[in-house]
Amino acid sequence: MTERRVSGNYEMNLVLTGELTTEPVKVFFSGDTTLGKRAYLAISTDEFKIVREINTDTRTWKTYNNIGRPPWNIRILKKGNFFRFWVNDTTGWMRGPLGEWEDLYEPTDNSLGVETPSGVRLQSFTVTTLPWLQEITKPIISRGPKGSFYEKQVIPGAIIEYDGLYYMYVMTGMAGDEEGSSRRSIGVTVSSDLKQWEGHVEPLISYLDTPYDNLYISGAVVTNDGRVAIMFSAQKFPEWRGFMLAMADYPMGPFFQYPNNPVYKHFTHAHEFDLIRAEGLPSRYLLFYAGFTPEPQRGLAGDRGYLLYSNDLVNWHPDERNPVFAPETLDNWDAIHVRPRSLNRVDDMWYLWYEGCNTWKPEGVSHHGWWDTVGLARSKDLINWEYYPRNPALPGLGINAEQFDSNWVGWPRMYIKDSVGYVFYTGNAQVGLRTIRLDNLTNWQTEGGQTFDLL
Repeated sequence: MTERRVSGNYEMNLVLTGELTTEPVKVFFSGDTTLGKRAYLAISTDEFKIVREINTDTRTWKTYNNIGRPPWNIRILKKGNFFRFWVNDTTGWMRGPLGEWEDLYEPTDNSLGVETPSGVRLQSFTVTTLPWLQEITKPIISRGPKGSFYEKQVIPGAIIEYDGLYYMYVMTGMAGDEEGSSRRSIGVTVSSDLKQWEGHVEPLISYLDTPYDNLYISGAVVTNDGRVAIMFSAQKFPEWRGFMLAMADYPMGPFFQYPNNPVYKHFTHAHEFDLIRAEGLPSRYLLFYAGFTPEPQRGLAGDRGYLLYSNDLVNWHPDERNPVFAPETLDNWDAIHVRPRSLNRVDDMWYLWYEGCNTWKPEGVSHHGWWDTVGLARSKDLINWEYYPRNPALPGLGINAEQFDSNWVGWPRMYIKDSVGYVFYTGNAQVGLRTIRLDNLTNWQTEGGQTFDLL
């Protein structure tokens, strides 16, 4: 068997030639034999399977058909705990194939290899390391003590700079079963360097200050007259009531809610968005939100990206081409929904961090079946989008159950300072931070890793 140990994220490419075989080719992509846990593709006549092997116990998680005859061109992409697979024109995906739902996680170091039966030849085999956005860190903002207004969730919502300090408005949640929390309010944390944050002891806007159960902060701007505007979606569980506006003279408030809220409501449910001052565009403000779309032009029903424009934050008009952002794939990592979360302009290009999701349930296991993670796209006109070719760009790390961002990551929010993108996100309802230089972010040809020829 041809084998090599690789650390971190990678892209594997190989070509197999020869005869059709009922005995499978095994392409090992996670774990190693010394741990007694491995995951591999089992490729045989017109199909490939995603298989986990723990000592003598072997489980087949997924089967994909119609891969065609050899030669088989195989590509495997590892991004943290997320894997994507290509065998000729057939594609697959999986998060946590060693068994995330059983608290078995993807190690940082993996033994990659190929085991071929008689009649099948390995024609080429390369592995390229992918160093982007895989820092192993601790939360920069952690959940609070029991009984606090952020005892169950603290999630990044929006960031502004004001008089040399940075203010992060966060969604906070208390214990409850309304999608992992309840009684969500809006809090704030302050930093002088984007790395060390100090939280305010009380919410800026409590759910008790409104007729709603949950407040989801998603946008903040400093207006032309120097005031601070925040926008949030409000929920009377489980119904979404629209996008709300609140204003203050200073970042710490007090905030006064617009008396005629909501300032906008999607025709079905919607709650995640980004709000920016739209320099160089016909309107002063732009809001890019995720709205449920029951009958999209392409793919399954789910969230899509919608654009709104305004000159005063109160009166909003939609782009006539809405929805303008859809999943990259029809049946892969982001096929069910895409949720725009962070929009940044770099030179003449818009960069979008968004949540993507697909659904699958392990057989015989009690699991919600949703596998969210974070991807990247870009556009010159906010209408025609190019997707990062190695998505998901910001995945959960895997590693172990103690790592706060081991499985679910979401709610990305990037702030740019000194040619560095500070990408904040939630990892299991706490705030994490990973960084990337803009010259790396904008170069989609490579992640700057090494390529190894394994033949």
